[in-house]
Amino acid sequence: MNMIRNYVVIAFRNFGREKVYTVLNVIGLSLGMAACLLIVQYVAYEKSFDTFHSRAGDIYRLQYNNWQNGQLSFESAVAVPAAGAALKQNFPEVEAHTRFLPSDGVVKYEAPGQEPIAFREERIHFADTSLFTVFDFKLLSGNAKTCLKALNTVIVSKSTAKKYFKSDDPIGKRLQYNGDMPLEVTGVFDDVPENSHIKFDFLISYATLNALTKNSSETSWGWYDFYCFVLLKPGTDVKALQAKWDAYLARVRKDDWEKQNEKQAFILRPLTDIHLYSNLLYETSPQDLRDGDSVHALSIIALFIMFIAWVNYVNLATARSLKRAGEVGVRKVVGAFRGQLITQFLTESLLLNLIAVGLALAIVRGSWPSFAALTGWNIPLDFFYTRNFWLLVAALFVMGAVCSGFYPAIVLSSFKPISVLKGKFISSTRGNYLRKGLVVFQFAASVFLISGSLIVYQQLQYMKTLDLGVNIDQTLVLKGPSVTDSLYLKNYETFKTEVLRIKGVKGISASSSIPGEENYWTGGITRLSGGPEGALTVTTVALDQEHIPQYGITVVAGRNFDRRFISDNKKVLINESLAKALAFKDPAAAVDEWVRLGRDTFQIAGVLEDYHQMSLKAKVIPVVFRFAPSAAFYSLKLETDNYHDVLQALDVPWKQTFPGNPMDYFFLDQFFNRQYDRDDRFGQVFTLFTALAIFIASLGLLGLASFMTLQRTKEIGIRKVLGSTVPGIIVLLSKGFLQPVMIAIVLACPLGWWLMHHWLESFPYHTHISLWTFAISGAIVLMIAFVSVISQTLKAALTKPAETLKCE
Repeated sequence: MNMIRNYVVIAFRNFGREKVYTVLNVIGLSLGMAACLLIVQYVAYEKSFDTFHSRAGDIYRLQYNNWQNGQLSFESAVAVPAAGAALKQNFPEVEAHTRFLPSDGVVKYEAPGQEPIAFREERIHFADTSLFTVFDFKLLSGNAKTCLKALNTVIVSKSTAKKYFKSDDPIGKRLQYNGDMPLEVTGVFDDVPENSHIKFDFLISYATLNALTKNSSETSWGWYDFYCFVLLKPGTDVKALQAKWDAYLARVRKDDWEKQNEKQAFILRPLTDIHLYSNLLYETSPQDLRDGDSVHALSIIALFIMFIAWVNYVNLATARSLKRAGEVGVRKVVGAFRGQLITQFLTESLLLNLIAVGLALAIVRGSWPSFAALTGWNIPLDFFYTRNFWLLVAALFVMGAVCSGFYPAIVLSSFKPISVLKGKFISSTRGNYLRKGLVVFQFAASVFLISGSLIVYQQLQYMKTLDLGVNIDQTLVLKGPSVTDSLYLKNYETFKTEVLRIKGVKGISASSSIPGEENYWTGGITRLSGGPEGALTVTTVALDQEHIPQYGITVVAGRNFDRRFISDNKKVLINESLAKALAFKDPAAAVDEWVRLGRDTFQIAGVLEDYHQMSLKAKVIPVVFRFAPSAAFYSLKLETDNYHDVLQALDVPWKQTFPGNPMDYFFLDQFFNRQYDRDDRFGQVFTLFTALAIFIASLGLLGLASFMTLQRTKEIGIRKVLGSTVPGIIVLLSKGFLQPVMIAIVLACPLGWWLMHHWLESFPYHTHISLWTFAISGAIVLMIAFVSVISQTLKAALTKPAETLKCE
């Protein structure tokens, strides 16, 4: 104990004697640990999606793949309602299945003696009774076995119950859905956790849906709007089950497939893979999905930052070995064993890392609210009280103390006392190549991170600025009324007339879909003469004649819809992608040709230039456009920035024309760009930790330059006496540090190009990597290194020789 106490005392004496290096090490280590802890918790949260279900590992979603004419037509997150039931009935490995059908609309509550309240709700699902068998969503009140069994029943989330019923007991209360559907509240469930890929506030009984659809929501093999999940028995061989399931489908669905010239596959996709690895059509909450490779790239950055901090410690400790050589020599002469010296230096490393751990925890705790806001998730601080978090802290501490401290301890304890005391070691170059090699690693990592940040930024800007083929600027979108009657078309014309009178409104159009919203209206289309065999699956958009010119969509062949022609009700427009899929030799060849859409036939009036309905992370798909004013969206083109007055003026005609429908609106450019929100936040997180890694590397280089310059003080004085200039001395001293940085740049650029090129290939539309990206990255690192070194070398070069040589 006395020996350990002595080691601790000596360690703190050395810390006090070498304040600058102690501070640099503590700051570097603490920032490295804090960054590592922040990143690990962020990555852990991204990987935690859907894992709160007790049997998450046994839950699979059915992914629907469709082939038409022998080619893969689409891959969809939604499947047909009959698939899950067929799996459950025919394969004993399936323990249970459940389905969700998403919906939206106006929900109204009329409390006795109070004003009715109504809200436009987006998170509504029809769900069946097995929901609580498959998932662990917590039911706060009501019976899990019966609450979704009866016709016209609904269960609501805790926050929704408070919104509609305040402090009243919601059980037994009645809601109105879209004006004509009464719903009795039979249960309240806890709010769906944020780390669930599927989110809802209302669950309407599946029996209600069956009544509305005359049971097609049970038996249909073609209506693919349902999120279908199955719970498998523990230990199920999923690959074997998939093979048997595929064989079953090929047998029982063969005749239908041959009639429609198609093939269906329903693939078992693990629930826990969806958030990070699923990017299909019709994903639920697609703006919340993340790219798994990008998330795991942050883990690599965390390792880079931690290694850079440890490298700093090794570099500074081995550089200071010159100064501590005498101490080691004297200790060995008076009887110290090498093991005791190693223990002493490891004790110093343990103490330094212990201080850094305490500071890192304080940084994490203090910065967490800001960091969580940056990521866009409400990540709770609960991880501070988890076993895994403290195991990680302990691992960083032990690895930092032992791994980074072990090599310097071996080096320092290996000095031969005779050589050291004779002064022969002072001129030795031992450890010089290692230090340079570690500097190369630090700044190679820095170049890679900077170039990666620049390319991520360039890709995001490319996606945001590329011409979409559709003009979404200055567009205010109103969500159309959910509660309508037989006079809807007449009411819309009245509303349209009143809106065009409002100052600042340039135009108004109606459509079933708008850019930035995934279109669920799909169907089959075939050419009546020629073209591919069988029907092609396409999405359908209904719109009026003003929509095409108002959105600036180019008609490349034929014409737009025209209200003056009654026959336009039997005409359609198609986009270039659909014209190509239907095997027309060019867009002009498609005009006036006939197609079958569903059960009806239509003549093609024109072909539209392809435009991006969704973000540039998705390919343009075939679309057919029908002529019909839709209740889904009203797009108002504005010619004023005074949005407040326009919204106030809209309120009156809206309430008069569509009573019982709350007015809900958004600006289209903001709505469209929300698709990039998670990517923007990822880019900001990536840039933040890149800057932190560079700062830590610069701290180490600053300390190393300061110490090595101090060792050459006498040399500098002699050179100045012999006539060396200040610039000459600066070049001499800086050269030894800038050479490893140049090597780092040369090594990092090819690796960075290869990795980022691979990342860009995951986007259907992407920017190209420019050599300037790496030139800028190298210049930034070189400049940072030069500034770090010059601050120390300039000070030494300006010192008068008399000051440095007066003690000789």
